Amino acid sequence: MIKKRSYPFTIRLQDVDFQHKAPMAVIVDALLSAAIHNADDNGFGLSRLNEMKATWTLIRLAVEMEAFPRQYDEITVDTWVEKVEQIMTTRNFVIRNRVGEVLGKASSHWVMIDVETRRIKDLTSVEGIRQYADDTPVLEEKPAKLPHIEGVLKDSFKVKYSAIDVNGHVNSLRYIEWICNCFSLETHREKTIKRFDINYLHEILFDEPVSVYLDEPQPDDFYFEIRKDDKVACRARVRVAKFG
Repeated sequence: MIKKRSYPFTIRLQDVDFQHKAPMAVIVDALLSAAIHNADDNGFGLSRLNEMKATWTLIRLAVEMEAFPRQYDEITVDTWVEKVEQIMTTRNFVIRNRVGEVLGKASSHWVMIDVETRRIKDLTSVEGIRQYADDTPVLEEKPAKLPHIEGVLKDSFKVKYSAIDVNGHVNSLRYIEWICNCFSLETHREKTIKRFDINYLHEILFDEPVSVYLDEPQPDDFYFEIRKDDKVACRARVRVAKFG
């Protein structure tokens, strides 16, 4: 039994931003891809859950970055399950460059939901899943429940085709893109994301109206809410610092 596994990724030309580096959404895409592959390799992936009329749902994620990979860089993502509780599992990640140096770390919380009722299911029903728990933490500051904000309106739009995934709702990466789009190019040039926290609360569907609100209670510490009508769909916290 291999509890921890590593998965390789290459940062392609189409993945990078105007500074030739991978943005946060691309980093998270690699993390989620590694999680999917690892769950499949260990026998509790989507094909197994689909037999149970269930699926995995990400509810919280925290990412801390030391440096972002650049165009054509080769990276690996180490991932493992830290623990399995009755209704939630914790999965951790370490991102490394081609020589093994740590670029970033992340921790995530997942639940299993019934695809028909959309209700959370008991994880003990997945036989053998607990044997893969490694009990090795990765972040000192765990993914946390983020507070409500009033904030100021930064963006508003309706959900279009390109934001919808195979589950018929907005892809989790689109929320991250919407949040990062609230910063100017000047901010992206001068500062880098050191920690990104996100809570997924409610799904957003095609053609629903979306509003993105922002609050900055302390310099370089930003809180976000993404709302559909009056319901909060997502909360996030982004902490940035100047390059160097």
